[in-house]
Amino acid sequence: MPIMLSRWDKKDEGMFVAELYIRYYPMMRKKAFEITRDHSVVEDIIQDAFIRLMNKIPLLRSLDSGKRVSYILQTIRHTALNYMKQHAKNKKYTTTCYSDLEWICDAQLSIEDTYNAKEGLHSVSGIISELPKRDRLLLYNKYILDLDDHAISRSMKIPTANIRSYLTRARQRALKILLKHKSYITRAHPQI
Repeated sequence: MPIMLSRWDKKDEGMFVAELYIRYYPMMRKKAFEITRDHSVVEDIIQDAFIRLMNKIPLLRSLDSGKRVSYILQTIRHTALNYMKQHAKNKKYTTTCYSDLEWICDAQLSIEDTYNAKEGLHSVSGIISELPKRDRLLLYNKYILDLDDHAISRSMKIPTANIRSYLTRARQRALKILLKHKSYITRAHPQI
């Protein structure tokens, strides 16, 4: 008999969540968009919020309608704000120098553009080769191999506590070299 009750409870929880989704989706969508101003991430934020709400089903059932709406809207608000914080943090570590190399990404390049792109890639690889070996290895391990700090620490025999500061310095040196050679890239590719 307890097995049947647990199955019924799971089915009942699923129905409850489905009802919440149908009833509160428009409000959640509006709130997420008000915070992010980006339609492309609103659905992901709503899904993340529902994942959080799944752990709170008993609490949601016990709340009256007004408090439930408030709780759901606060959950979507905090989920959207967390997304914005994470997005801002990720944006902080990207540089604008890559926008100068936008011409590399064009899939429909003419023969002349293909030649210019290869020449540009060659010059960028030459610029990166000017970095010290440790910086090149750090950046390669972090961004090409996508290793975490502990794995980089083990492979390079550097204390884990120092990895972030070394990466920051490596990125700064790479940017400085790239900006120093920006005039060469601009002369070689005037469409930039």
